[in-house]
Amino acid sequence: MAQERIALLDDVDDIRPVTAPAPVYHPGDLSRFHGCVLQDFVPLLQRPWYTYPRLFELNALLLSAMLTQITCGFDGSMLNSLQSVPAWRAFFDEPSGARLALMGNAMIFGVIAFTPVFPYLCERYGRRLPIFGGCAFVALGSLAQGLAGSYRTFVVARFFIGVGLSLSSTASPLLIVECAYPSQRGTMTSLIEPAWPLGSFFAAITTALTAVALSSSNWSWRIPSLMQGLFPLVQCLLVLYAPESPRWLVSKDRYDEAYAILRRYHGSVYDADLIDDATTGTAAAAEDLVQFEMAEICAALAAEQTANLSRWRQFFETGGMRHRFFIVVVLSVMLQFSGMSILSYYLPLVLASMGVTSPNTQLMINLGATIVSIGTSVISGLTVERVGRRPGFLFGFITMLLTMEFWTFLTALAERFPVKFTHSGFLLTLNIAVMYLFQAFYHIVAPLAPTYMVEVVPYSLRSKTTMLTQLVQNLTIMLNNFINPIALAALRWRYYALYCGVLATWTVVAYQWFPETGGKGLEEIAQIFDDIDVDDLTVPHSGQLFKDFDNDEL
Repeated sequence: MAQERIALLDDVDDIRPVTAPAPVYHPGDLSRFHGCVLQDFVPLLQRPWYTYPRLFELNALLLSAMLTQITCGFDGSMLNSLQSVPAWRAFFDEPSGARLALMGNAMIFGVIAFTPVFPYLCERYGRRLPIFGGCAFVALGSLAQGLAGSYRTFVVARFFIGVGLSLSSTASPLLIVECAYPSQRGTMTSLIEPAWPLGSFFAAITTALTAVALSSSNWSWRIPSLMQGLFPLVQCLLVLYAPESPRWLVSKDRYDEAYAILRRYHGSVYDADLIDDATTGTAAAAEDLVQFEMAEICAALAAEQTANLSRWRQFFETGGMRHRFFIVVVLSVMLQFSGMSILSYYLPLVLASMGVTSPNTQLMINLGATIVSIGTSVISGLTVERVGRRPGFLFGFITMLLTMEFWTFLTALAERFPVKFTHSGFLLTLNIAVMYLFQAFYHIVAPLAPTYMVEVVPYSLRSKTTMLTQLVQNLTIMLNNFINPIALAALRWRYYALYCGVLATWTVVAYQWFPETGGKGLEEIAQIFDDIDVDDLTVPHSGQLFKDFDNDEL
């Protein structure tokens, strides 16, 4: 019997490194899992997570995926800052209009151009290899960008940076959500978002320092351009040692490797002193946790294989799948059509409407906004498992709506009485404070989105979901870039009033169609959208994937 050959793990020292001969996986008697959910087997951590060696190792290696958004944030901030660098403007003959727009949108074109292909690469080659390839592309593109000798080379380099970013961004959330420790899945995936403003902050500091120190040299813009490739190189190094997704390994019939990874990183944090019967409801051993995870993964993938869920049309086959598709598409749009794009791309215009025209003052306000964004994103990511996804969405959209209404009123007041408003330090400070509050509330919502969108879909459609999210968001960004400057000039404060209506709509959408997914295993979330019994998540379907095992061995 398999249970007789599998020794329970008494302590952390029993965990063998993945580099050692991997343990052989046998499902054993799964009937003991009847009526159980993953939460029954996940121990309550009594110490900070970083005091558990394997958990610390896992989270450190998952930085290979989390750092992807740093590059995205770095790019946008760097290009905006370079427009104020005299050497950059002189080298490219004072770019403006269509030439400047092409320099900015070249990366987005790269993202969109090959995005439809990347889900298939993730399904064929796993998660680690696409992250490595995408980051290598970004690093090489950054090298070409920093050493560009012409306008054309600079634009082409940025196009290839977009291609690499698209590939790594497709695979990164998948690696995190499918490898993270069960009780930290939401936190780890949500912390992808704070990397964006952090990258923006690094780019602003780097560009400012080089612009001051090397003001008359082309290296004032070449150094920041080259620095864009630094974080992708770190990712390339880390991902070489990161674990592959156990779910992808099971989908390729590599059960032993998946079992070894779960045993090393999830089972190793289990220790006798962590068992708390009053909290978990059952005294589960490390082997039970790993066996249950494997049973859920195998059962879910068997069911998806039977239903042929890997095709796009499956998004429209059932009510549950249509609900998932609605969440993915609408949430991608909600993040971009929330009013935040006005502050992200047209902050100087917004500040000028308040009477703030000094470049140095605008720079300091922008720096403060970046710090606010980083702080609130990190807080939101760290508390997502405790607060939940649905409450976070509702709180964020409601507070954004209230803040936008007050901001609209102040902006209308500034346009109606410009002299009085400009000379009133209190009103000006109040307007900037409200702007900071709006950014803070937005960055409560933003970290929840990538977590939520990859959680709600089944494994077979997860890579297609990240691709669809990128495509919708980038198309929406391009539409915003076209609409916002025209609407701001024509409507002024009335454009903010329009966003009040939009945010009210998003609040209703979140309340009506965004169910809570926290506290459930990744495979158990299917219960929310589909008519699935809890026992169907482990035992009935798992026999389909275990049909190749010798019954005598079990």
